[in-house]
Parts: sequence; structure tokens; C-alpha cells
Amino acid sequence: MNPRLDAEPSFIDLFNKYFEVVPADSPKKKLECYRLRYQVYCKEGVIRGFYPENYPNGLEYDQYDERSVHSLLMHKPTKSVAGTVRVVLPDQNKPEAQFPLEKFGSHSFYADVIPLESLPRLRLGEVSRLILASKFRGRQDENQFPYGMAENSEYPFPPDRRRKSSSLKTGSDDQRRAQQRTFPHAILGLLVAVVQISVQYNLNYLYVGIEPVCARLLRTFGIHFTPISPIIDYYGPCRGYLGSIPDISKNIYLTNPQVWNLLFKNSALYPRPT
Repeated sequence: MNPRLDAEPSFIDLFNKYFEVVPADSPKKKLECYRLRYQVYCKEGVIRGFYPENYPNGLEYDQYDERSVHSLLMHKPTKSVAGTVRVVLPDQNKPEAQFPLEKFGSHSFYADVIPLESLPRLRLGEVSRLILASKFRGRQDENQFPYGMAENSEYPFPPDRRRKSSSLKTGSDDQRRAQQRTFPHAILGLLVAVVQISVQYNLNYLYVGIEPVCARLLRTFGIHFTPISPIIDYYGPCRGYLGSIPDISKNIYLTNPQVWNLLFKNSALYPRPT
């Protein structure tokens, strides 16, 4: 056995060294989420259709925020906000109320993949506003995506309708990127938040609208979402996906146990698959 590999810290150790998930459970913390969303979506322009003049208070929020649970990803060494994510919850009083992905893309959902009409609406949520701050999207070509990864696939949309590039490069950023690259990818921190919210609110299924390149990155960690639509125009090109949390948990456990231990806190949040 290689003693050097034995000495390598686990994902959990690396994550706890550099990052912390903080529930945005107060008005002040929610403002931090909205500010980062404004910075990335409106000022950096990585998402088409978010214009700064439409948000004069410097905050980006919409009608779904009232039925959402928000989290912040904090970078411990700098005490700065590294990212944010929200999970849109089902409407308890009106379970048939649409989720954002349904509103924009349900007309394109595949009819023969998953019987969406049979999903338990009160155990269904949607992952949304999955964003990393510019300083944590530092690899080449990654700054053009709100969660930080390079585009390597073709989209049926012209360049002016795709996500724009935004970069921020300083000496201190180089040091920060060196730290974050020790940890596999900061997006895993946002997924830790998604799992925590899903368990807390007893969700079994999650919608997400993301570019296929993001879905491919998630698959490298054993996180598989099922495509339920072709590429659609959902604030830029993306595809609709649906994930079953029990199935996702089992696949991660079988293919990447370190990621499973990180996301599910060594079974403290979710039973170990059998």
C-alpha cells in the first residue's frame, strides 16, 4: 500500500478545511444570496436576460424565492461567499403549482422517459440558482458559467445567446485557486447544501435545468440525473433533468464513496445504501 496515498486527506477533511455550508435562514443571509446572484447574473452577464437596470437595488430575486430554501457556500480562509444555491420547494397548499423548469420547459419534456405525472408532488423540488462566485471559477474558460466549468459541446443557439465570459485574475486569486483545486471542485460544496435541504424537507426527487457539460461534470462524481427534455431556451441553452435521491445516493456510494461520505455526512444525513 502506498503510504503517500494513505496520508492523503479525505474529501470531508479538505472540504472542512476550506469551505462551510451556511443555511441562509435569516433576511441578512438571504441578501447575501441575492447580491451574489445579481453580481454573477446581472453584472457579469453570464446568464442571458438578466439586465442590471431591472434590479436597481443590486439584488436578484424572483417569485420563487418565497417558496425556496437558500444556502451559502463560504470560503473559510477568506471569510468570503464562494457560492449560493436554492431549492424550490413544493407548494404545500397547491401541490400542482408549477416549478420554474415546468413553467419554461414542460411542453418539451420527453413523454417516454419517466411518468412525470406520477411523481409525488410534495416530495419534489427544483435545484436552482446554482452559482459560484467569479473568484471560484478560475480554470480556463470556466468563468462563463455560473458554477464554473468549461464548455466543450455544441448548442443549437447562436453565440450572442450563450453565456458570456467574465474573469477576475489577481495574485490573491491565484493563491485561492490553488487552495480550491486541492478540493476537487467547489460545486461539490453547493451539492452538500442541496442534500442537506432535500433531507430536511423530505424531498425524494429533484428537477434541475443545466447545460449538458454540467451534467457531465456531476457524473464524474457519480451524480446521475436523467435527461427529461432536449436542450431548451431556459435563460440560455440548457436541458431539463430529474434525479431520484435514493438512486443518486446508491450510485454515488457504489462509484465514489468519498463523494458519498461528503454529501451524506457518512450516513448522518441519509442511510448507507445496501
